[in-house]
Amino acid sequence: MITSPTARTAVRLFLLCLPVLCLWSCVESPTGLLIPEFRKGGSLAHTKSLLPEQLERLEGVWAVDNGRGRLGDSVVIKISGDRLTIYARPNVMYVQLESGHLDSVVLFDGYWREQTNSNTGLIHLSIDSNDGAEYIIHGGRQSDTIRLSGSYGQGQLNNTDAIQMHWVRAFSQQARQPFAIIAHRAGGRTADLIPHSENTVELIRIAERFGANAVEIDVRLSVDNVPFLYHDEQLNPRLVRRGALVGPPEDYPIKALQFLVTLINGERIPTLAEALDAIVNETNLEFVYLDIKTENAGLLSRVIPLQLKAMADARAIPNRKPLTLMIGIPTQAVYDEFIAIPEHRSIPSIVELSLEQAQQASARVWAPRWTLGTQLAEVQQAKASGIAAVTWTLDDDAFIQEYLANGEFDGFLTNYPTLVTWHVYMR
Repeated sequence: MITSPTARTAVRLFLLCLPVLCLWSCVESPTGLLIPEFRKGGSLAHTKSLLPEQLERLEGVWAVDNGRGRLGDSVVIKISGDRLTIYARPNVMYVQLESGHLDSVVLFDGYWREQTNSNTGLIHLSIDSNDGAEYIIHGGRQSDTIRLSGSYGQGQLNNTDAIQMHWVRAFSQQARQPFAIIAHRAGGRTADLIPHSENTVELIRIAERFGANAVEIDVRLSVDNVPFLYHDEQLNPRLVRRGALVGPPEDYPIKALQFLVTLINGERIPTLAEALDAIVNETNLEFVYLDIKTENAGLLSRVIPLQLKAMADARAIPNRKPLTLMIGIPTQAVYDEFIAIPEHRSIPSIVELSLEQAQQASARVWAPRWTLGTQLAEVQQAKASGIAAVTWTLDDDAFIQEYLANGEFDGFLTNYPTLVTWHVYMR
């Protein structure tokens, strides 16, 4: 039952504006970076799709022979979700590829993107029969040389720059060790012109394409007690197109938020239940970091049942990777609310406060800020007490490299999972 004056005002506003906002939402066009696409299906229109076991033969570290100005000297290629992805270090570049084969040739169409700027374009690659295509298609003894060749362009242009690379090695045992690559806000910040707005179901569905095996999502509580995803304290132009609602999103009922608010790239604000349904049923993500943003409002009592249900639903899906959802505890107020729950020690949680508080709460994970350093002694102490350690939010190339080389964290929370993936699998 809605009793507060703010909530009653929001509902009245919702009903009064309903006809106008319906028309407005129909004519508003999405903003953000346009993802280039091949017209008429590109080169894959009449090909047979490659199976996952065929694509796995391409996974590994590759040397770049032609195109180093864009890709650097070496790239990582691996299956990421439903795509084959090339991860390159310069400008946090990634290449998303769909694949197929025709006779004895393997073909790839897709797009490339540099996340530190707005550069993007089409790319077409192929493997000919003399360059390892028979091995990719049929298996057997690995070819001495597997070579990818093709071209890329800027925007919708293609065939402007040549590219060639060859397979060097499989991933090392160190690179194959479990490591959480946690995509911040479900995949990155809206400001970085990612394909979908942050904290949306649409972004969750493609998070694995960026190399992530985990996501962090921000959870708030509507005035009618429905958990939903949104990062900022205010409905603001950073995340939202102009609309009828202003101020804290928690002041409004969920129906008003979902109907009267349009995110930057055209999506609506999802409920936590909708987001978890997508994670469980449409991804193979292994870990979800539920960052609690609403303090002292009963949010935990609404989130925990959804958390436990999602993990149980994931366990019931044959061949799905195990899924762990953790209550993220970023502040003392949330911590106090959490430990007041009698069964809190059995609820998976991740504590961003001190290691001592993580231990007292029986947290599964301790998550210090990256600016505090590698904290090697504290991380080792956490592991000795059965608590994993991840750090947030790690985006800088040099520090990613340093923390992998000299630290012992079990994962990184990052806005650039593609860059972390490159470093992790290059080891």
